[in-house]
Amino acid sequence: MRERVAWMAAVLAAGLAGAGITWAVMRGPAAEPPLPPGLAASPAFSRFLTVYGDIRHEAIWPNTPTSLLDGAIQGMVASLSDPFSVYLTPKAAQALNQELDSTLSGIGVALDETAAGHFVILQVFPGTPAAHAGLRPDDQILAVDGRTVAGETADAVAAAIRGPAGTAVTLTVSRGGVERTVTVHRATIQVPTVFPRMLPGHVGYLAVTEFGYRTGGEVLAAVRQLDQEGARAYVVDLRNNPGGSLAECLQAVSAFVPPGPVVRLEYKEASLDRTYDSTGPGTTRPVAVLVNQDTASAAEIFAAAVAQRHVGILVGTRTYGKGIVQQLIPLSGGASLKLTVAKYLTPDGSDIEHRGLVPNLVVPEPKTAVPGVVGQDPQLDRALAWIQGRLDRAGH
Repeated sequence: MRERVAWMAAVLAAGLAGAGITWAVMRGPAAEPPLPPGLAASPAFSRFLTVYGDIRHEAIWPNTPTSLLDGAIQGMVASLSDPFSVYLTPKAAQALNQELDSTLSGIGVALDETAAGHFVILQVFPGTPAAHAGLRPDDQILAVDGRTVAGETADAVAAAIRGPAGTAVTLTVSRGGVERTVTVHRATIQVPTVFPRMLPGHVGYLAVTEFGYRTGGEVLAAVRQLDQEGARAYVVDLRNNPGGSLAECLQAVSAFVPPGPVVRLEYKEASLDRTYDSTGPGTTRPVAVLVNQDTASAAEIFAAAVAQRHVGILVGTRTYGKGIVQQLIPLSGGASLKLTVAKYLTPDGSDIEHRGLVPNLVVPEPKTAVPGVVGQDPQLDRALAWIQGRLDRAGH
């Protein structure tokens, strides 16, 4: 079964580290306060020092001061029993930033695994090494660097194609039954997070894979493009979107929601509570947002704003239900602390943590569906039927 373009782009770009991440603030390095006198004199801290010394002097397993202290930090964060609060080592922090920046070292294609287990190119991003090498959508990848991909997973094939910028990868591809070998030099690729196109009836369709560092601008550009092409309505596909940057979400939603409240963040200190607004201009065209059980966090903020500000409707299945927000705090040495610091409320004051959003039109997502393809995607088809009804009533 063909998967949606959004997911396949993520195969090569790597998805967000964990479902449903929303970055409210990315603040400067945390100050390192002096050790509180009460803690220094406590039995618990004394035990910590004893265990540290015992491991360093007696343990037969390899360890270093850095590895032990990293482990201690990880233990502190784990004691919160919050899967979204995580200590990121310098390497992990760098990887997360690259993911949110939607950059990777590769050739610039999105892959698709067919029902028969074949790997085909679903999309070739413009201006990338793959485009310059003449690769096209529907080219079937048979081998990577001489090694057959038969029986491999999509992740394994993507990993084999990726590699350091400047290095080469050789692909054996089949086009129309004719095999050929293509050598492509990898480069640093900026993978788009928004995939727009015009559907029949002049309905603009935007699949948004995540809210990365450039998603807001990509959405605004896509809406301008679709407007110029004569879009009469919009479908925003947020299925399987795990969230991302709140700032990018707010910029994106401003294309659809007029000025006014989008989300309210509530912190441990009430004086920090803040309501974030859309800057507009919004749209008067009908809007349907596609959601499912993997629509999470910032994607839920976007969806709730569209529905609860009465701009449009939600179509699909109940969303993930993540109503909390993380702050990314840089630490010394390149490490970071991803810490849950607030909960958020939707425009009507709802707390959706562990509840999610119930669509206006609940439409199951069958395994046989071909997401994003009219006539083979029941959720999209139902959204288009609702849009057509709105346009008919408006006399368009």
